[in-house]
Amino acid sequence: MSNWAWGTTSGTNQVVKITPEAVAASEPKPATKAVPAKTSWRTWVKLTVSLLSISIAVVLLVCFFKYMPSGVSGQELISLYYNLAVFAIFFAAFSFFVSASVFDAARKLHSKASVRIVGAVSFILSAGLLGTGLFCWMRTESLARLSPPQQSNELAQRLQSATAVIQMYDPNVSRYKSSKREGVVIAADSGHTWILTVPYVDGNGRPMQPNDVWVNLSDGRTLPGRFSFAAAEPVNLAIVEVTAEAPPGQVQFHPAAEATIPSKSVFVIPNPLQGWTLDPATVINRFTRRSNIGWLCVVETDLKLDRSDVGSVMYDDAGRLMGFMISLDQDTGNSRFLMLDSATVSVLERLSGRKDINAQNSPQEQQP
Repeated sequence: MSNWAWGTTSGTNQVVKITPEAVAASEPKPATKAVPAKTSWRTWVKLTVSLLSISIAVVLLVCFFKYMPSGVSGQELISLYYNLAVFAIFFAAFSFFVSASVFDAARKLHSKASVRIVGAVSFILSAGLLGTGLFCWMRTESLARLSPPQQSNELAQRLQSATAVIQMYDPNVSRYKSSKREGVVIAADSGHTWILTVPYVDGNGRPMQPNDVWVNLSDGRTLPGRFSFAAAEPVNLAIVEVTAEAPPGQVQFHPAAEATIPSKSVFVIPNPLQGWTLDPATVINRFTRRSNIGWLCVVETDLKLDRSDVGSVMYDDAGRLMGFMISLDQDTGNSRFLMLDSATVSVLERLSGRKDINAQNSPQEQQP
């Protein structure tokens, strides 16, 4: 024990006694380690459900990349892959939020290290699967049907009623999506309907006649179809046959669309699977070249469409069919249309009155 004394302002001395007990009481005490909280059964249930969801998402994604059933139509395959991606996203997202909540609660409650590690691993795995699922979903499409056009304008109603969308599935082209072309009804007889469009082509520019084809009519019907004719340039046309009674509409041909000049006003119906529209456009350029069947005319408009709009139909202000979109200008994005020349129109009009529109009576073979 020690005695200390010091002077105060009043001149008196104050004595303080320091004892070992006081010194010990003033020394800082060592911090006590928090005892890990006991993990509740709810936490283990959440971790189990999270890991189970991860397993389901993994199986779904493996099926997405590896599963290719035989004897299944293109429409069924497209729906299958779309659903696989959607359910994989659902289970991965569910696991992501569950594991995140478990990890956060374990950190705040100072749970055992094993719980935090399992929660962190589950969180990382589910985040990776969620990203993979979104990537897969972006490569798929959901099957859509055309809804009947609702137009008060008589011209728009007539043109849209004659419009159809042709879809083709070829796993060598795309395993998860269909290829689309817009077309127009040009003839109907004895329960058969014929649709004019532009052909599908392979990597070498050769026309394809795929087997797995279906057609969306403007009245909402989706029916199987087949290519009865397809030709590459310079004809660049195809005819699809559908077994269907009473098509919603039928087009009229422009007698001399190849004479179209810049500044002419036209109308275009883009791919209606994205919604019905009748877009005005102006011809801004014209390209012609001589081919083995006559003069080939391509016009460029100020309308900027998408590659999915290939086959979009061009009409004049009287609603007569002039041509089909075939490409986009790489620099400006303007759409380019192949004009139906008068010789081709003459053949198509003769075919419209016949019942045997097929490869033996094709526009290419009947050119003068």
